[in-house]
Amino acid sequence: MKNSSKAAALMLGLCLLSASPALGNQILEGDANVDQRNYPSTAPFIHPPFYNVKVSVEVDDSGIITAVQDNGTGLEGSVQAGNEEFWANKNKPYFDAAVNGGLFDKFAGKDLEGVKALDMGGADAVSGATMVSLAAQEAVVNALEGKHGKAFLDLEGQALVTQSISGNTVTMKNMLPADFDLQLLDIRYSVYNDDILPADSYTAELTDGNLTITFKDITALKPGYYYVNVVDASGTYRSPAFEGGPANAQAPYFIIDSGLSASDISFDGSAIVLSSGSIADYLRNIEHVQILAEGAEKPTEQEPVGHHGTVGSFIALDENGVLNADGVVKARDGSESPLFEAGTPYTVTVAAFGYPELVFPFSK
Repeated sequence: MKNSSKAAALMLGLCLLSASPALGNQILEGDANVDQRNYPSTAPFIHPPFYNVKVSVEVDDSGIITAVQDNGTGLEGSVQAGNEEFWANKNKPYFDAAVNGGLFDKFAGKDLEGVKALDMGGADAVSGATMVSLAAQEAVVNALEGKHGKAFLDLEGQALVTQSISGNTVTMKNMLPADFDLQLLDIRYSVYNDDILPADSYTAELTDGNLTITFKDITALKPGYYYVNVVDASGTYRSPAFEGGPANAQAPYFIIDSGLSASDISFDGSAIVLSSGSIADYLRNIEHVQILAEGAEKPTEQEPVGHHGTVGSFIALDENGVLNADGVVKARDGSESPLFEAGTPYTVTVAAFGYPELVFPFSK
């Protein structure tokens, strides 16, 4: 009787052992943000997905990964509040394609250094699929190292609000969370953020809740939009986002005024003309061009940098400020419509950072 009890206990133990993970295995959790993979660079602009890949990572007692699984990507805590529908319609297909393509299988059999050594990029380094792969890699690393991905920056309006420009000093009120370890990376000129100011042309200091930027000679700055590129040095938060377009995004900026009056900017029937200053600088600081047909309730709006932080669809003006009378707007569904219908009177409004607004009538 005793022998049979021992045998039964042994068989039960073997069954339990075979039905459970190997002794010493543990499950770790990690996450990482899909958006802002290119920071501190802000180019090219892409629509921010605003979600974190969340994974569970099973490792054996020697630190070798035996399995990686999704751990709630797309659910509460993974997607920024208000972006759930966008996630489901736009981001989830990229995520599902990456996972179904064997993304998580790439980590099996690797240790921490092996995961870090994986090349997850490719020629399409800004595509949704590649962003997912890079975020998944970081999420696995974070799980193994006990770290968290960057948190959403819950902030309405600009992260740094311009309080004053006096003498050579720009003073900006810090609206970031108290534990955001503000680090100024650089300052960039124009709505495209494509012209980085020399680092030795200014100094910056954070005191009493204000960021003060002091230039050697502020009069040397061109008129227009200056993006203040900041990150959280602690890695806790994402950087301020571009969602909303240059004027309404979290991303901080200040404006250098051109000194021109409304009478100094005109439309000569073909192109925008400045009485003084550079038309190229003016065009690099366009916020939007609104084209309102007579009798219409809403204008057609053209933006060099859209409210999703995207570029590439602006056709209202060419590089010389000439109005594109024959321009055709292409919609996402492939349909096309002209900017201007022949014989219809229009009112055109051009807004540029640092310059007076220009309003003029136009008929094709």
